[in-house]
Amino acid sequence: MLLEEIFPMATYYQDTWREAIQSVRVAGLGTRSLSCPATRGRIHCDVRSLLHSAVSDGRIKEDARPLAEQDLEGLIGWMLQRG
Repeated sequence: MLLEEIFPMATYYQDTWREAIQSVRVAGLGTRSLSCPATRGRIHCDVRSLLHSAVSDGRIKEDARPLAEQDLEGLIGWMLQRG
């Protein structure tokens, strides 16, 4: 599971820099892993989709909105790299 990859990295960061992680943005998974209470509870911070944050911040153009609604982050990334 993704949490098994993120948690050791978060712990290392917090121990090394002696700072709390304020938020985590996850891309490529849609809302599948974010709905798990263990994700928020174990990392102890705000966990949201990078895609949904980008949409609410206005960084996703109107032509890519249908892809965002279908959680197709990979295609949106491709569109943004094309220019």
